[in-house]
Amino acid sequence: TGVPLLIGSSAELARVVVALLVTLLSLAVHVSLQPFKRAVDNKLCTFVQFALTLIYLTVLLIKVCEESSEACETFGFGSSSNGVFLFFLISSTIALAALLIIGTVQVVYTSSRSVPVLLLKATATRPELSLLETTRYHLFLSHIWRTGQDQVAVIKRQLQLSLPGVRIFLDVDDLSDISALETYIEKSTVVLIFLSQGYFVSTNCLREVRSSAKEGKPLVLVHESDLSKGGIALEDSRAECPEDLRSFVFDNRSVIQWHRIADYQKLSLKLMADGLLRGSSAYAHEPFDPLA
Repeated sequence: TGVPLLIGSSAELARVVVALLVTLLSLAVHVSLQPFKRAVDNKLCTFVQFALTLIYLTVLLIKVCEESSEACETFGFGSSSNGVFLFFLISSTIALAALLIIGTVQVVYTSSRSVPVLLLKATATRPELSLLETTRYHLFLSHIWRTGQDQVAVIKRQLQLSLPGVRIFLDVDDLSDISALETYIEKSTVVLIFLSQGYFVSTNCLREVRSSAKEGKPLVLVHESDLSKGGIALEDSRAECPEDLRSFVFDNRSVIQWHRIADYQKLSLKLMADGLLRGSSAYAHEPFDPLA
């Protein structure tokens, strides 16, 4: 953005031309690379770049009109720069209106896909999310990075939306000492095991499972079945599990299927939330599915 300043102030028209070219190049690169992780950030940056391009184009037209009224008339703006200003005003208004429309559509679309706040059936109120003095997290997300990291990141984000105030351990957010995995398990109320390819051959995952068994932690099992997304057949996952842990992990436990279709995913998340609540003393004896 500082490139035009390299041109002397006496060549104002050249400065504007260079600024316009730099902005167009930046816009093209951004649209091609989409550098930000969130789509909304990419869209916002594209709009800003487009607005900057429009401003430089307007300035360029004004400079041309100041230099030659004939050129200004050729562009259809009359003999002065007033027509250019009117063009900029109309274009800016249209661009702003388009941004507002796109933003509104985005908000409506996101709201339709987001997970609603979960309430108790009996009272239509939010569930109590208390923690014992010895615990720090309501839920520990146990997974193998290679085939489960993206999925559990979604699980954490969506559960935090559906259960405001819930505290969930995820290694990328909360792990400060890999040697203290067992301590993190000890300080969690419930452990969610994300069953994906290679989970039971991971040394750290086995540490988490063994610690859960030792502490007698309630488990929530979530299964990734899509082989193209790091999934594994449930029978293969059970066979992969060490024999001394197999009974603790799988016996008398239901397995929640992980889905990517929005409505099915909401159901999966609701079942996880139910397992999270059922692991606490406040809801351990509630009838099945206390959530609305």
